[in-house]
Amino acid sequence: MSRNSWVASRPGKSWWCPVAWSTLLSEEKAMALFPRRGAIQFLAILAVASLLGGCGFQLRDQAQLPFAAAYVDAPGGSALGEGLRQSLRSQGKLVEMREGAPVRIKVSGEARQKNILSLSGGGKVREFRLEYRVDLSAYDAVGTQLIAPAQIHLTREFSYNDDRVLAKESEEAALNLAMEQDALRQALRRLSYLKR
Repeated sequence: MSRNSWVASRPGKSWWCPVAWSTLLSEEKAMALFPRRGAIQFLAILAVASLLGGCGFQLRDQAQLPFAAAYVDAPGGSALGEGLRQSLRSQGKLVEMREGAPVRIKVSGEARQKNILSLSGGGKVREFRLEYRVDLSAYDAVGTQLIAPAQIHLTREFSYNDDRVLAKESEEAALNLAMEQDALRQALRRLSYLKR
């Protein structure tokens, strides 16, 4: 199995969480709201988003990070910051205090954008582009730069239809989550190159 493969689980917990069950049990309601094909697509997207978002996610076979411990310096609510903390915690390498940490990982500039990509002849939105940006850098205990500040920039595009608002909202949520996962994977890859 490659190190980039994903599983919808949190360490030590089953994916059979209440969020997943409530999603799977909503099929009857979705079928009433959407045509059959639309309902199936809606349920698939919602199930993925719920399993990943509601029950957590982690990298499978992630590479061991080559340092003893690290502190994650990230603002509250940072998706990448929380993902890095979970990954470090799973390897027993997360420290909660900045002072004395052999490696300090700094996450900053996290931002999301949603832009109109195209319009129909009648002026209705046909496509959106989602963007996710976040800056990553790393320093040792005395402030020496280990990873120069660099931006992770990801984009996703999706079609839009006013007649399928709920399905499209679920698709958007799943795409945003996928970008967060991709950013975490890229950050861990960069950190795996450190020599400590």
